[in-house]
Amino acid sequence: MIWSAIKKRDNPTDPFDVFRKHFHVHSPLLDAAVLTTLGLGIMGWLSPQVWMFQGNLPITPQSLLMVLWGVLWGWRVGTATVVLYLLAGGFGAPIFADGASGWMHFRGSTAGFLLAFPIGALVAGWLAEQPSQMRYGTSALTLLLGQLVIVVLGLAWQRGIVPVESTWTDTLLHLLPALLVKTALGTLVVVFVGRALTGHRNRDDQPSD
Repeated sequence: MIWSAIKKRDNPTDPFDVFRKHFHVHSPLLDAAVLTTLGLGIMGWLSPQVWMFQGNLPITPQSLLMVLWGVLWGWRVGTATVVLYLLAGGFGAPIFADGASGWMHFRGSTAGFLLAFPIGALVAGWLAEQPSQMRYGTSALTLLLGQLVIVVLGLAWQRGIVPVESTWTDTLLHLLPALLVKTALGTLVVVFVGRALTGHRNRDDQPSD
C-alpha cells in the first residue's frame, strides 16, 4: 500500500520541509535507492518530451525535473538521481531532450546545460532542506532559482563557445515565460505530494473517539 511508505516526522511544526522525512520503506539507504530509481524513471520518461503551451510556446520539462526531485526529497537524492540520469543518457539511453543520447552532448555549445543539471539539483535541494518556515510559495521560488542556475550556467558555457548577438537580458526574457510555466507546474506537483503525505499524517495524528 502506498501509505505504508509514510513516516511521521520528528518535528511536525513545519507542514512543508523536505518530504524525504515522510517516506519510509525500510532502511534509509533503501529509501534513498527507491526514490532515486523512481526519479530516474520519471526523468527518463518525461525529459525527452516537448509540450506546447497555449499552442505556440514549446516547453521541455527537462530543467524542471532536474530541480524538482531535489526539492521533494532533498539534495542528496536529487543530485544522485540527476547524475545517474546523465550517465544513462551518456551511455546511450534516449532520455535527453528530443530523445537524444550519447557522450557527444557533453561537448560543444549545449554541454553547459547538462553539466549544470547536478548543480541546479544541489542548490534547489539544499535550499529545500534548510530549517525555515518554508511554504509552498517559497518552494516555487526555489524551483525557479534552481532552473535559473541551470539556464545561466548553460548560457555562459554556450556564449563562451558560440558568438551570440542577443544580450543576456533579451535571452533571459525570451526564456522566462517557459520557466514560469514550468515553475507553476512544479509547484502544483509539490503541493500535491505535500498534501498527500502531510495530509495523511495529520489524519493519523487525530485522536480516535
